Amino acid sequence: MFQLGGLVVTLVNGLLGLILWRRLRAAFPRHGALIDGACAAALLLLGHPALLFAVASFSGLRAIQRLLPDPLSMIALGAQVSLLLYGLLLGVVAVARAVVRALRRAGPATNRRAATDAQAAPDAPAATNVAGAADAAGSTSAQAAMGARAVNAPAVGATRPEAVDETRRRLIVGATWALPAAAVAVSMGGVLASRQRPVVVRVALPVRRELTSLHGITIAQLSDVHVGSFMDAERLDELRDAINAVRADIHVITGDLLDHHALQLELSTRLLRGLRPARGQVFFCMGNHEYIAARSASIPAIVKGLEEAGAQVLVDEAREVRLGADRLWMGAIDYPSRARPGEPARRPTVDGLARALGQMQDDGAPRVLLSHHPGTFRAARELPFDLMLSGHTHGGQISLGRIGDYALTPMLPAGLYHNGSYEHRGRRLHVNAGAGGWLPVRINCPPEITLVELVPA
Repeated sequence: MFQLGGLVVTLVNGLLGLILWRRLRAAFPRHGALIDGACAAALLLLGHPALLFAVASFSGLRAIQRLLPDPLSMIALGAQVSLLLYGLLLGVVAVARAVVRALRRAGPATNRRAATDAQAAPDAPAATNVAGAADAAGSTSAQAAMGARAVNAPAVGATRPEAVDETRRRLIVGATWALPAAAVAVSMGGVLASRQRPVVVRVALPVRRELTSLHGITIAQLSDVHVGSFMDAERLDELRDAINAVRADIHVITGDLLDHHALQLELSTRLLRGLRPARGQVFFCMGNHEYIAARSASIPAIVKGLEEAGAQVLVDEAREVRLGADRLWMGAIDYPSRARPGEPARRPTVDGLARALGQMQDDGAPRVLLSHHPGTFRAARELPFDLMLSGHTHGGQISLGRIGDYALTPMLPAGLYHNGSYEHRGRRLHVNAGAGGWLPVRINCPPEITLVELVPA
């Protein structure tokens, strides 16, 4: 599937490159050789990530990350996004032109219908009489007009040079540059935005007023760090400092701390050891990339490394968290997928939910569920819990805003719950936009730390 996606993107790259080349050649006819060389070089820079993806799937992408310095690989992937944005802009412009043409065609048709209706009016016979009366005089005038046209007509075979509309030419040249320039500017801005300090998104969780020890308690969520995908030690230190700066009582990590190999456990545990929650507890749920990384070692080895670094790894289970005279329940659901060869069989999501929630007493204390995949909320939203914290989607990494529950991101066709907060009959879900990602571009979707505050209901 991933190789097919890479092949499709490669073909799209070629088509968009051809369109851009033809537009540049038409706009700058005197610089054909320069345009040919620049387009060829740019297409090689833009096309190789998708081409490697098509040939070697994720291994090709990992080769880029492993062999190229981070700045070069980030520029290459950012340039790939810019080319796809250019295609999107071309599509928007084409649709706008089609709408304008349709409106223009509809206008003359309306005018013609109005003229026909006017001719069919009751006074048409009178107009016919007037026209008949003018026929005699009109014949003489027509002969004179024909003579005048014969005098003024150009010689047979002569061609009149077509005037060049300089204003129109300048507009065409400007449009030729404007669309790709806008795509490059937005994409490269997205590359820089992916490295910015995470924003803190605040979520309120109402709790019973009599649970006074819980009022003001905070939970900081970090998700989808993807150690190893453009996430080096320096960037990890920035994330550690950012989450420690919010001074939350409890820290939770909702999966994909590692990216694809057990060797990334060393940097991952460095981050975990640097966390300083005020109450000293860090909870962790498994993401799909923890299982991907475990293929180079084993799942017990990954879990053991995380727990030795101070994380409480919860797999379809729950823990009681005592806070003064009151308490809350913290549970986590395993990543919902089928086990691969060599992996232990995983419980179905419904069974995992029943197991985790079955370990939480129905005593009025708030119940928080960690689930890497937000799709779990669909199966859980009728069950007794208060808040689910998820990740996995990276918020789409490109966001055009939100209409109701529909976040306008590339992830929208893949599911409803993929960015921000949702609610269903009192059950709440928050999907963290993630701190990292294997594509180093974020447009209107900055890295995120979620801060949940327990407030009196």
